[in-house]
Amino acid sequence: MIYTAIFQGPQGKLTHSRYTGVISRKEAWLSAARMGASDGLCLLALVPGDHPAYFYEDFVTDNARSGMHSIRHHDLFEVRLLDDEEEAYEMT
Repeated sequence: MIYTAIFQGPQGKLTHSRYTGVISRKEAWLSAARMGASDGLCLLALVPGDHPAYFYEDFVTDNARSGMHSIRHHDLFEVRLLDDEEEAYEMT
């Protein structure tokens, strides 16, 4: 069975990789977690199938990453008005 494994490193960086494991979700999880742990990574999700994974860093420029715009300070539920329009909101 093919899975997409999503890991987090010790500095908070997210990565993904294609993982081939058994059909049993519990066994596949434990095996993928052990595989990641050997590289210092923590398994966050195991998704059936081979999928691309996009993270915050893939869409934010280097200038926006400095200071309070780092992933650790980003409020995923922040709602802001778009371009001073009434009732046009975006979820960041």
